[in-house]
Amino acid sequence: MEKTIRWCAIGDSFTYLNDHRDEMGFRVQKGYLTRTLEKLNTPVELINLGINGSTTADWLNAPLAQAELYTILLGTNDWFHGDIPPGTKADYQNALPGTTLGNLGRLVQRIRALCATAPILVMNPVERGDFICLSDFTNTAHGSYRPAGGGTLAALAEQILQGVTGPGVETLDLHGLCGFTPGNAVHFKRVRRAGAICELPYPQFVDLPFDPVADPYPYPEAAVALTYDGLHPSDEGCEILAGLLAGRLNEILARKTNP
Repeated sequence: MEKTIRWCAIGDSFTYLNDHRDEMGFRVQKGYLTRTLEKLNTPVELINLGINGSTTADWLNAPLAQAELYTILLGTNDWFHGDIPPGTKADYQNALPGTTLGNLGRLVQRIRALCATAPILVMNPVERGDFICLSDFTNTAHGSYRPAGGGTLAALAEQILQGVTGPGVETLDLHGLCGFTPGNAVHFKRVRRAGAICELPYPQFVDLPFDPVADPYPYPEAAVALTYDGLHPSDEGCEILAGLLAGRLNEILARKTNP
């Protein structure tokens, strides 16, 4: 009987929400992790350690689990909050906390202390539109069409891709391959213009006001495209991410089970 591989998924809300459909207003039927499991050629048990809203700094001490395979998807919150600089490849190699790459290096180091041989796949964050939380209209964030913390999300994604190296550590360029953009995150956004609520596509809605008390939620079901709230992937978005992740994990697992 083929051995079941334990897969530990580390990440932020993209990872966490896979097991919390209620927090997505049940707008998503299956998260990208569940969809990935369905596409794998090897029996795999998922351990979802996602922490909602987490940055790479939160993973310097967060509990980890023993597994035979690890994935990491972090960085979008580092970028938006702007208090964690990207860092350098040297920061990653020296596992020097304080930057995104240094924090990732320390996280990989912590994983290696648990399992010296487990494959580790590090992914980079994808582009995003204007985020408005379904359950808290005051929880908002601008899209990646505008820099944050002095840099673009695309630049951070590339720095992660180029900076993460080492034996048994691989990268997956989700940012470059998934096709997410501020323009296709949603079909439109409901915003106030000249005193009236209008449904406008990107970039026409940029910088137009949204009143979390008086205005309706900007993304009704008809607005859902690759995301359901401007940031987090819809079923369509999850399927794209799962296809990319499953393809890479199947390659990694084939090597692991047939060295």
